[in-house]
Amino acid sequence: MLRRLTFIALMMALVVVTLGALTRLLDAGLGCPDWPGCYGQLIPPQHHPETTTAIDSHKAWMEMTHRYIAGLLGLLILVLTFCVEKSNSVATHTRWLCRGVLMLVIAQALFGMWTVTMQLLPQIVTLHLLGGMALLSLLLLLFLQLSKTTPVTVAPQGRKLSIIVLLFLITQITLGGWTSSHYAGLACPDFPTCHGKWLPALDLQQAFNLSDIQTTNYEGGILSSDARVTIHVVHRLFALLVVFSIMLLAVRLWGYTLLRKQLLVILSLTLIQVSLGISNVLLLLPLSLALLHNTGAALLLLSLIHLIFRLQPKPQSLWQQPHHNLEMDRVI
Repeated sequence: MLRRLTFIALMMALVVVTLGALTRLLDAGLGCPDWPGCYGQLIPPQHHPETTTAIDSHKAWMEMTHRYIAGLLGLLILVLTFCVEKSNSVATHTRWLCRGVLMLVIAQALFGMWTVTMQLLPQIVTLHLLGGMALLSLLLLLFLQLSKTTPVTVAPQGRKLSIIVLLFLITQITLGGWTSSHYAGLACPDFPTCHGKWLPALDLQQAFNLSDIQTTNYEGGILSSDARVTIHVVHRLFALLVVFSIMLLAVRLWGYTLLRKQLLVILSLTLIQVSLGISNVLLLLPLSLALLHNTGAALLLLSLIHLIFRLQPKPQSLWQQPHHNLEMDRVI
């Protein structure tokens, strides 16, 4: 039952992350200017309650649908946590993982509120995206801990490399969120160049000024053209590093037969992500491809975490242990 509840929560979290991306892409993040209701009501109204002017009901319903399903996910995780606490067969570290999931859901609700009240502040929007990805990752780890997973013993260098690749991927997802929150997806309308240049003029200081917080509406973006181009180009360049590191990891672990299917999945998802990224530029960011690009990043993250979960480093042999241990063995 716990595995089933966790799997349902994992699927719901993926839906919530996808709906969050769809809300951003439809510019519906401020479809309801208050929180948790919409113009003070649980169901989006047809007209503004005070001025009686018509509101954009499509954006309001998109925003509230995201909130409704996120609320259901929160209730499901609360039930899951209660069941885990009552179970006598769950390990202590699994209990703490489940508690961490519950705390993260509460934090995500706060970030959802701040996203609206701070009018799509890019720092908050990006953190909200990362929180969704983290929630997906923790739910997957919880599901794997509750399931029977076949470990694969590999050299310690292989597992270290996989963790480095994971950190690269998380950084790339962060850059993707930063690109989306600043509406920089179309800052470069051509590929592989940007405005016909291999390396256009960059403004790193303005593009990544995390302390720049203004009391303004960030919908549509407020950065200059050069700053948006900088964000877009950095996202592209770091993608090359991620792709190279994933290929290196696949080569390093290809000798382990039990891992080849997972490696093929990761390589396939990487190829799809690159293709979607290029297509989004050349086709001027169509909604369907932009949404798939966001979901593809989540699936690639989950696939890599699943791979790392299965990797078990080889224990050091007697001759690889420190010299003082060998001397102690001789004395004994």
